[in-house]
Amino acid sequence: MRPKKSWVDFFLYLGRVFVLLIILAVLLPKLVAVCNSLMSSMLHNEKNPHGNPLRVEINLSREINI
Repeated sequence: MRPKKSWVDFFLYLGRVFVLLIILAVLLPKLVAVCNSLMSSMLHNEKNPHGNPLRVEINLSREINI
């Protein structure tokens, strides 16, 4: 004989699933932002520069005003 499941149990299950999905949707972007800032800070603390070392940056506002 199979155990009977009621509609109340089904709706409670659906409610739990939706609550978990909402928590995941709220916390996952925050977790990604924390990991992104952590990885960014680790990259900026390296002794070797990242990016193009031959790139020359000029302050245009100073040259135009002269």
